[in-house]
Amino acid sequence: MYHNSILCIIIVYICSINFKIMTVYRELKNRIESDYLTANKLSDMRFYLLSLMALETGARVSDLLKLEFAAIEENVISYTNSKSNKKQNQIVSQNLISHINRYKETLIELGQFNTLIFYNSSKGSVLSRVTANRRSQKEFEINFHQLRKESGRHVASQRGVVLASKFLGHSKVSTTDIYLNISDNDYLNQMSSIDM
Repeated sequence: MYHNSILCIIIVYICSINFKIMTVYRELKNRIESDYLTANKLSDMRFYLLSLMALETGARVSDLLKLEFAAIEENVISYTNSKSNKKQNQIVSQNLISHINRYKETLIELGQFNTLIFYNSSKGSVLSRVTANRRSQKEFEINFHQLRKESGRHVASQRGVVLASKFLGHSKVSTTDIYLNISDNDYLNQMSSIDM
């Protein structure tokens, strides 16, 4: 039992912050997943799949738009981080892999399969970053950069900023601090739960 009431308050505060971050992430992911599953048009499936991949990988939308189906093995998506020019591997959920396979099967059935995941055969090009961001802003009131931040916050709230930094492909943890807007109070609150 805790005898220090201030420590108890700090721990409750940290838990409430982490719960709020996880709730925002979960609600957003559940909404996008539901939209994907009820999508009637290929363009809708493509957009919602891109949104789900952005949330689960934390990758930049420009990196995701270059992805090929061959970049996915089992539950790992591999891509090149365009800023650092380094290869990144992200483990994703089996649910996301199922959604990717469903999308791929749909493309094959319609005779529109291309090695690039987000290729739009009716336009003869990959979905553009600008188009994806406009639609994201319209549907979710956030753009893909904000989806990436939400993904990073989700990881940081569960495993800390160091893992979030690696997840986002940042070369410095200080970049992730700034990127996720982690304050000194958040740092102190998280540190207070560590047994020294």
